[in-house]
Amino acid sequence: MKRSRVIFVLLRTMTVLLIVSICITQTKLSATSKSNKTSSANFFEDDKGPAKKEKASKMQNVVKVYPDVIRKAMHVVAKSGVQKEIDFLVFDINGNMVLNYKMKAGERKTINELKRGSYMYHVFCEDEYISTGKIEFR
Repeated sequence: MKRSRVIFVLLRTMTVLLIVSICITQTKLSATSKSNKTSSANFFEDDKGPAKKEKASKMQNVVKVYPDVIRKAMHVVAKSGVQKEIDFLVFDINGNMVLNYKMKAGERKTINELKRGSYMYHVFCEDEYISTGKIEFR
């Protein structure tokens, strides 16, 4: 039972990391080849470009992260406009996942168990990449 759970968590983590790396690669491709109309980044886009951008901009700010200097913590708030459950993943500088929260609309989490250093967070909604950011504990 434990072994199958560990395998499931490992496969899910690998899938999330693969999605993150694809998103980062796609972003880099589109940023470096804006002038090239036949680039591979533009090859996968369909005719409904503006509709996708509108959807992405609505989902862009589903999480608010702000520091608490006195308690040396970070607060994470899932905004109330989100109807679906979101995944909030925190990675250390080496790319290891250190936290994973599933959050519903209006839910708040406090991160205070991390050591000093820099961390990256990624937000997903139903395996769709939403946003990313940086957290720094001093």
